[in-house]
This record gives sequence, structure tokens and C-alpha cells, in this order.
Amino acid sequence: MGQQKDVVLGNAIVWAGSNLKQMQGGLCIRDGKVQKIFHQETAQGELSTDLGGMHIIPGLIDAHSHFFIAAMLPLGGDASAWTSRHDALEAIEAACRSNGSDKRWVFFSGLDNARWRSSSLPRIHEIDRVSLGSPVLVVDTTCHRGLVSTEALRRTRISRDTLRMPGDIDIHLNGTPKGTVWEDALTRVLFTMFREKLQTFSDEEKVKLLLTEADKCLHKGLTHVNDPGLPSDIQRLLREAQKDTPLKLSWCVTAFEGLCAPPELRDELDSICSEHAPKSVKFFLDGANRAAASMPAISGLKASFRAAMDSLSQKNLSPLSLLFEQKNTLKGKKIHMPYLRFKDPAELIRRASLFTEKGYRLVMHALGNVAASQAAQVVKDLGVGSSASIEHVLIMDKEGLDPFASCGAVASIQPGFIPYYAETIEKRGILPYLKAFPLRSLSERGVRICISSDGPCGADDPLHNIRRAVDRKKADGSVFDPDERISQVQAMAAGTFGGSSSLGLKNDGLIEGAPATFCVVDKDPFSDMSRVVQTWIDGKRVY
Repeated sequence: MGQQKDVVLGNAIVWAGSNLKQMQGGLCIRDGKVQKIFHQETAQGELSTDLGGMHIIPGLIDAHSHFFIAAMLPLGGDASAWTSRHDALEAIEAACRSNGSDKRWVFFSGLDNARWRSSSLPRIHEIDRVSLGSPVLVVDTTCHRGLVSTEALRRTRISRDTLRMPGDIDIHLNGTPKGTVWEDALTRVLFTMFREKLQTFSDEEKVKLLLTEADKCLHKGLTHVNDPGLPSDIQRLLREAQKDTPLKLSWCVTAFEGLCAPPELRDELDSICSEHAPKSVKFFLDGANRAAASMPAISGLKASFRAAMDSLSQKNLSPLSLLFEQKNTLKGKKIHMPYLRFKDPAELIRRASLFTEKGYRLVMHALGNVAASQAAQVVKDLGVGSSASIEHVLIMDKEGLDPFASCGAVASIQPGFIPYYAETIEKRGILPYLKAFPLRSLSERGVRICISSDGPCGADDPLHNIRRAVDRKKADGSVFDPDERISQVQAMAAGTFGGSSSLGLKNDGLIEGAPATFCVVDKDPFSDMSRVVQTWIDGKRVY
């Protein structure tokens, strides 16, 4: 074979080195690596591609994106446009009727009843009436809550008696299901449905679904995507897809039954590892709507007052109903949301150690401040801080920041949620008593920060996510808790190097001798008008 020809990209703004220093110049690629980075004035006339002042940034990494779920969503309907209970039932009935006598799964995603004029959800008897015997699953925007029909529960073979957390199925006073399921119950239904749907596909069609999603990721500038929890059979599907995409795919091991169930030793025995990241295991310490959190009682009073005012102005009870649908207990001068999924930390340590003793990295979902504190303590007790990642860390109390920092874990945070959930956080009375998306507070304490998406629950555009870490813009353009803003360099590092750190990988960025993995952005990456126009992985242009 002849010597590979150098590729030279010039007249660009290069975000070079681990300190991400911007320089006018370009880079030379040889044999998949960065052979040279040069300043524009020192360019020696090599034949190069003139990028006309575009930006070359390190390859974007999403260390927390539900890649498989996102790939499967096109198989269902879109619930995001529903505005009422009536809309929901009408859409479910139409989909079930189109099935005819074939009782296939009817599936919708994107439900957001908080935006409805009346937030009341359909009950299971109403869903059963229009479902015509079909199994029905509707998943909300968080992927932590859903609506089901009786047939969906029957096919999944679950009840409150079979679940580790019986409260994951809501019931009436007489003990019958309401039709709303959470966390473990939801993901068991979800993966039962996915598996039944996939049985009707050929092997080639299954892989094509994943490759379509991989192409979308490459177009956004993503060079590596990590799915934060996959059972063993789905791991094998991703391994097959990996053969036909340059996008680097990795995943965390989770229980076979569903994403939110605690993994057991048998799940480790059946698991396979990605070639692109160290093996890791996922545990859920709380949920989304049902976060394990505590806050001063005054915040609850403020939230109640605001909800009451909203209900009066809107002339309906939905704001108050949404506030009080969650459990709250008053202890001392604090309101507690008792949604920890491991009441006894010893159980979590025992389960996690089955994996960490076998060399697995520990990854934990902890959205509320109580869950985040428990995660930090478990990391400390197991002594795995250098390789652990704590995901979400949406809210933190000021007293918990230093203990969290001392555990040594990466914090994987999603500032891209700010335009969607800042108003809800404000209405809950959380500010200024707790820190939300505490990027600056944790960074100042030396915590390694990763910016991820949590797609499809959150925006899966990595540039959007790093921009919101810097400007913290809400949907109306105002700034949410500006004290938690970080710099552009910090945000770029968190969306690139931070992703590697969360996955246990080394990443020195664009330096000579490093893999030529990068993106070309047509304008300033922190301008909402810019977009990725080229994606390169290991010296090859893949988009």
C-alpha cells in the first residue's frame, strides 16, 4: 500500500490542547492522528482545505444519551401535541382501531400533561375502553412515567406484588391500578414492548434502526455516544450496529427486565462490553418527577402560594394538582420528598460491590439532592471515586456541595434542560435555597464536570447543551440562576473532555499525536446560529 496522503485543514479557529486555547490556523492529519497544529502565519503553503474562519473543536461526546430508546421512538406515535385527556384517548383509540383484529402494541411518547389546561390523565378503565384489547403504552417526556392498559400489564406480567418498589404502579383506594406507572414498572413495560416489536423485524431491519440514529448523532457532531443503561440482548444489537457505523457506541449494564431495575450478578454474566469504553454498571437512586430531595419549609410555602395564584388566574386547579400529586413530608424545618429507591445504603453498596469488585465503573442516577448525597457517600464507602459518574445532580443543597466534591466522582449534568424546566423549578420554590444545575458551584470545588443530554428526554444537540451552560437562558430569554454560569472554555471542556472523563477515558483534545477526532462548526460554537458542518473520527470525515 502507498503512503496515505496528508489531509490539511487551514484558515480556521482551532480549539487546541487540553486548555482549549483558540488559535487562528489549522491542522494536518496523517494516519488517523493529528500530525501537526499550525498557526495561520506559519503555514508553509501546504495544499489545504480553506475553512474560511470556521471553528475546529474537539469531538463532541454524549456520555448520557438513551441511544436505543431514541432509535425506537419512530416506531410509535407522538403525544407531544396532545392538549387534553380527550386528545389522548382519541389518539389511542384511532391507533388501536388501525390495528384491526391484530392486537399489536400501541405506543406513544412525548406526553407532557403539565402543559395541558387540565392536567388530569386518562385512567386505566378509560384506556381499556378505547384500546379494544390492545396493549397500550404512553411514555412521558421524562421516560420515568407512563400510562398503560390492562393488557400491557398482563403481557409484562407485573403487579405491585412482583415489584421491588410497589409504588411504581399507582392504585386506587380499592387496590386496582390507576393506569399510571413509574420507574421500574414503566421500563419493564417499555422493554417488553420493544422486544415484541423487534420480533417482527429481520436482523438487517433491527440494525438499520440503530444506524439511522447513529447518522443523526454524527450530523450533530457527536463522535461517541454512551447509552446509560442497556440489558444484555440490546447490548448485542448495538455491537452488531457498531460494525457499520464510525460513531463510537458504549453502554452501561443494567437489569434484563428493564432500565430502572437494579442489576443482579446474572446481568453481569450475560453482559458484553463495548470496545470503546471501560465496562460500567448503572443504578437508579431516585426518579425524575419523583426525585429524592429535601428543601427548607419556606420553599414549600412559596410553591403552594404560587400554585394557588396560578390556579386562580387560570381558573382551574391544575397548578395545585401538579404540586400536590407528589408525596411530601415535613420533618423539622424541611420538606422531604421520600423517593429514595434504596432506603438502606447498605443494600446499594452490596449490590454495587458485586460489579465494582469485577472492575466495573459505577454510574448512578441521582437527580435530587438527597439522592446525590447518597450517591457521593456510596462512592466514598466503596473507594471508587476516580472511576465513578453521578448522573443529573439537578439540585444540590449548599451543605452537600463539599461532601459531594470530596467523593471524587464525575458529575454528569444536563444544562440543556434549562429552557424546558427552569420555570417548573422556580415554581417549586427551590431557588435560592438549593442550587439547580450547579455547574459553577461544583466546578469551583474541583468536581470534574461532564455535560450530557439525557436524550431523548432532553435536547440531543450537544452545541445547545454547552451553550446553555454558559448563558443559562430560559425559554423566554431571561437567565436562570446566573451565579451558576460557567465560561465557554469550561463548557466546551465539559462537552468533550468531560464526556471522556465520565466514561473513564483519557482525552487530551487536539494535540499533535492525538487521534484526529473533531468537529467543524461554521460559526462561533456558542452562537445559536452555528451548526456542525463536518464530523471527523480517527482521521476520517464521517459527516
